[in-house]
Amino acid sequence: MDMSTIEVARIAVGLVIMAYVGYCLVNQKVWLRGPIGLFSGTYAWGSREENQSIFRLHVIAGTVFGIWLIVGPFLF
Repeated sequence: MDMSTIEVARIAVGLVIMAYVGYCLVNQKVWLRGPIGLFSGTYAWGSREENQSIFRLHVIAGTVFGIWLIVGPFLF
């Protein structure tokens, strides 16, 4: 199987996303914007206890998307 540059890049991005999810799970933190919302210019790590729904969203969506990027080139 000959892999193109795009497929290798997809796998690399998938691994980076999975590394982020792993970091979030190990440290129980999630990367957030500030308390103002979407237009905030402040970015920081937030704890899992204070940001339960965002933490779950990042872990679940990141895991699904990361696995899809990693496995996709081998399936299609």
